[in-house]
Amino acid sequence: MTTQPGDAIPVTVPAPHDLITSWPEQPQQLFLLFHGAGQKPSDMLDMAQRLSARFPQGVVACVAAPHAYDEGEGFQWYSHRGESDENRAERLLPARLELSATVRAWQRHTGLGPERTALLCFAQSATVALAAVAAEQDLAARLFAVAGRFDRLPEQMHQHTCIHWMHGKDDEVMPYQAAVEAGYRLRDLDADFSVDVFPETGHCVTEEMEQRIFHLLANHVPLRLWRQAMAEAGQPDTPPPSSLH
Repeated sequence: MTTQPGDAIPVTVPAPHDLITSWPEQPQQLFLLFHGAGQKPSDMLDMAQRLSARFPQGVVACVAAPHAYDEGEGFQWYSHRGESDENRAERLLPARLELSATVRAWQRHTGLGPERTALLCFAQSATVALAAVAAEQDLAARLFAVAGRFDRLPEQMHQHTCIHWMHGKDDEVMPYQAAVEAGYRLRDLDADFSVDVFPETGHCVTEEMEQRIFHLLANHVPLRLWRQAMAEAGQPDTPPPSSLH
């Protein structure tokens, strides 16, 4: 059996603080929701419940970050204390491995592979998940990253994960320019992605973002499948409409 990054990290599924909103007898999809630093799984619960109603064949779980928040209540993937551009990468690597191990543990526990997995991540979790899918092409089919960032813009990107990036234009915690810069890089790398910047929106997950997520889950065709269909139909490799909004 091939060893995946993070396989040696022990993960309990579900962990004591995780919240599960649906687990059908024969699940077809896996939706994992990850909160921001200093938050709890309950902060993602309303969205999880609506997701369960929209996709009744899915396992839907709000997953706790593995470490206690060091500025108060809640949980975190890594500490923001003293964080800088110089030391962020060394904090991000172990967090990225822990998130990957968590996702893979849920996949093993549910019997649902990466091709049936969607990650919905906010803030710090989005940053960690972006690093994870950039490093591992077989982690998840979809990543919805709200108010996150790349620590460093990737040099290459596979098409096995559809990255859907959402950001508030009035976000004072994580400036939206991070999403715009990443969008241009992902376009240059021929990645499967979308970037949506929402006006008059701060550092949060809004109802408008949530509706966009539901729309993409139901309607987005992965780029590699689009191209496969075009090739089988003998059509030119015409790209889908622009993914920067």
